[in-house]
Amino acid sequence: MSSTSRSQSRRPTRSSLACLPCRSRHLKCDGKRPCCARCTDAGKQCSYAPSRRGGLDRAALAERRKRLTATDGPRSTSSVDDSRPQRFTTPGQAHERAVQPAEVDFSQNSALLDTTMSGNGTSNIPLTVASVARIISIEDDALIDAYYKNFHKSHPFILPRKHLAKMYNDLGRQPGFTPLIAVLRLIGNIYTSKGWSIPLQEYTETCFAQVAPSDPIMVQCRLLYSMALFWYDYKADAKKEMDRATKLAIDLQMFRQEFAVSHGAGDPVLKESWRRTWWMLFIVDAYYAGTLGTMNMAVVDIAATVELPCEESEYESENIPEPKTIEEFNCREFSPEGTKFSSFAYLIGAVQCAASAISVIPKTVVKEDSPHVIQAADCGLEGWRLLLPADYKQVMTNTGEIDELMFQAHLLIHVATIGLHRPFSTLKFNAVEDVSSCARAAPLDTPTPDLVNVHTVRVLRSAEAQIRLLALPVQEFCHSPFTTCMVSEGTLALLSACKFLYKGKDLAVARDQIRMMIGCLKLLGEVWPRTARNVRELQTIGQYVLGVGSRVESHSDASNSTEGLHAFGGEGSLSSSTDVLSSDADILSSLSSIQDLCGWYDLGGLTDLPWGMGDGS
Repeated sequence: MSSTSRSQSRRPTRSSLACLPCRSRHLKCDGKRPCCARCTDAGKQCSYAPSRRGGLDRAALAERRKRLTATDGPRSTSSVDDSRPQRFTTPGQAHERAVQPAEVDFSQNSALLDTTMSGNGTSNIPLTVASVARIISIEDDALIDAYYKNFHKSHPFILPRKHLAKMYNDLGRQPGFTPLIAVLRLIGNIYTSKGWSIPLQEYTETCFAQVAPSDPIMVQCRLLYSMALFWYDYKADAKKEMDRATKLAIDLQMFRQEFAVSHGAGDPVLKESWRRTWWMLFIVDAYYAGTLGTMNMAVVDIAATVELPCEESEYESENIPEPKTIEEFNCREFSPEGTKFSSFAYLIGAVQCAASAISVIPKTVVKEDSPHVIQAADCGLEGWRLLLPADYKQVMTNTGEIDELMFQAHLLIHVATIGLHRPFSTLKFNAVEDVSSCARAAPLDTPTPDLVNVHTVRVLRSAEAQIRLLALPVQEFCHSPFTTCMVSEGTLALLSACKFLYKGKDLAVARDQIRMMIGCLKLLGEVWPRTARNVRELQTIGQYVLGVGSRVESHSDASNSTEGLHAFGGEGSLSSSTDVLSSDADILSSLSSIQDLCGWYDLGGLTDLPWGMGDGS
């Protein structure tokens, strides 16, 4: 055998059958079906592109091409092959095809809407329609319908559907809206197929590349894209998109009142959309900080003069009133009786209160900080609740509809309360939490007993308030994926109470509440893989805390082994230098070392490492 042959024989074989998630992230894949090892370890949905041959040999393929040529004419021979989305060869061609009307009316045949790969590795539709984002009617497109039905109500900052359709029908404006339509369909597809579409993702990124980088619509596009990436567990890509959206918004000075006027083209609805875009960036920036356990809010301290959003019904009806200002909202305690602000405004206020309250607490708390929490930080959170008008204290209308923005606002206030008070309560953590780069250092000593009771009651009442929100009678549990970590914090507090506080009937009730909370998160996890991963982590924590499940070891064994904690494999597994957990309490306290499970009580621990990038994820 020649040296060349020997070197070739020693060359490792490369799997040409990499799954779609690994391929999209340029990771090595073992090609195992139905789920590769990497996706199994990460808990991701694994899917494969269908065979390019479609199960036919060369002769059969040649015969099929002849039939297609005879049926459709020469034009069909230049089409893409049947297995993957059409690739644009030049930016000019990509832009030209993106804004051209579709040859296929997707509204008449929902089977031609997408090229999403299902979980069993097969394609849901023929990939010959792989230039997937060209649509005829926004009003009739199934993926856009899914976006507005499921996602828009949680983050309502782009134009209402009817108004968007009206503007998109203006051929002169279509190219500018192409990237937005693409990302709406990508998110809509997540809900309809419960999967991530690589063709739609590639088309979306192609559209992004064709728009001027300074176009303000890219703030909307990148903000939406970042959220979808993050909750599909593409954390690094999500960070890049959020950073770009934030930088562009600041460069364009979207936070100024004049921006909406100068870019609104005299259209009150478009002006309102621009105002909402800045405030949604403000909210999502805070959500990311809370979810990841950092205090790196990029826009919270910007002195915004942009006016506040109106009510959702006014926005949808295109009847935009004279907007109120953030200064008016922050002085609402002195406003005349009957002065009203929108649900969006109260959500903005909740973010302000939570950020302000948490910022006054030092990274490492001691018992002397306890009165400060009650006297200063608590006042802002309690003031937000006390100043709510009566109809905003109830998030469900008499027709059974949920005010999604008020739902988020109440959850946010409660999770901030839990985060502030738990370090001073009897629901303790342990010094082993220091192994997590996201964790706040544990208190050095114990607060006085009287204040312990105050803090403990605050935590438990906020957790119970979260439960009441989750127990609202709705037909379908469909909320923002950012509620994942808000609900998780309440679940962790209840687990601690079950371990250290509750007994008898109270314990049984709390266990039922935990079941409901995890059940709600499971429903979100059917759509968003990151939520599904958090559910598995909560289940693992709960098994050890409550002493249930197949992974539970005896008390004596727990002090000598952490195999169970390592077994579920997350990026936040304990390091070998801190393997030993001395008791069940230590096992409970180690919960915050799980990789960015949720960080609302750990805010401020990573001022130099945005997005928790120091945790290895």
